[in-house]
Amino acid sequence: MISMSKTLAAVAAACAAAILPAHAAEPIRIGAISSISGPLPLPESPAAARAVFDRVNAAGGIQGRRIEYLVQDDKADAGASAQSARDLVDSKGVVAFAGSSSLQDCTTNGNFYRQRKVLSIPGVGGEFTCYRNKNFAPVSVGPARNTLGSLLYTAVELKADKLCAFLLGIPAHTAGNRWAVENFEKISGQKLHLLDTTVLPPDDMTPHVLKAKSAGCTAIVFSGAEQMALAWVKAMKMQGMGDVTLMLMTPAYTANFAAALGRDGDGIYTNSEYEPFLGDSPALADWRKLMADNNIPESSFAQGGYLAATVLVDVLERIEGPITRESVTAALRAIKGGQAITHSMFGDTFSFDENMDTLKVSSTKFVRLKNGKWQVVTPDYYVVNAIQ
Repeated sequence: MISMSKTLAAVAAACAAAILPAHAAEPIRIGAISSISGPLPLPESPAAARAVFDRVNAAGGIQGRRIEYLVQDDKADAGASAQSARDLVDSKGVVAFAGSSSLQDCTTNGNFYRQRKVLSIPGVGGEFTCYRNKNFAPVSVGPARNTLGSLLYTAVELKADKLCAFLLGIPAHTAGNRWAVENFEKISGQKLHLLDTTVLPPDDMTPHVLKAKSAGCTAIVFSGAEQMALAWVKAMKMQGMGDVTLMLMTPAYTANFAAALGRDGDGIYTNSEYEPFLGDSPALADWRKLMADNNIPESSFAQGGYLAATVLVDVLERIEGPITRESVTAALRAIKGGQAITHSMFGDTFSFDENMDTLKVSSTKFVRLKNGKWQVVTPDYYVVNAIQ
């Protein structure tokens, strides 16, 4: 015979189950596909995104549900990237992606995400496709727009003649390199003195530098990763090219790069993409503390992961009903026009507008080395308006 207390307890449990949604105890699953290993490892973005989600969970989650962040390493391999996407979407049931930093995801999985109606906010948009496929909305400026901004700043603001460009020749950058150069020439009315899009991560940089010296380049835009950029600078020094203006890309904007060169790096430029993280802007305070609390090295890539996760959390908190893939996709698509999200760490607004050309406008800040430290040379964001 069942006691009255047990009966009342059973009734109470049944009532509670009727009141609470069936999925109340289920986590909100968010995915990320990143090239954590491979030729150009990008681990900082998902690490920073995880720190954001962990903090949300520590504060009680969203609608009482914790966020489960599922990160898979595609090793910059297309097959591994496709397998990861299908596992995360079909098997794990992620409602969205945030903080991805892959060299394959956008190109390989774009059509699949469109079929499954799932959206992604990459922390690092490493492929040109990320800015063309409407299922992605990177928070990052990205390689193509960085290259265009750097070419224009060097030619127009630094008044460089005989400007040469040595751009990373990996497949993920091919279309973006072409877009950046075509836009540069149409906007500036100038032609590059020399264009080389064959530079690869394992290359000896000396032959490329000798090519620049032989061509008489007086200014160079170089888009290689940090270690490639260090090798490039050392090769230029060996060839006595200290009077050549050098503009590097965001991966070179690190304290380690500055320390490795010391005063030998004086006069080198790069762009920071976001609010320069080696500065002391109040906009960096929350990000900086969160990175320190989680032992995540400060970098532009970590800024991207933090911002991608922060934007997604903002959107999740706007959803009043059940949080599902369908409701998250709808909420993200609503982020446009007057609903676009602003943040003091980036110069652009965040939008997921299907009718907007993501490549049209971009903003970055430029910094320059002096006495082994990066100094900001554009306090205001340098805004670029592409024309195609």
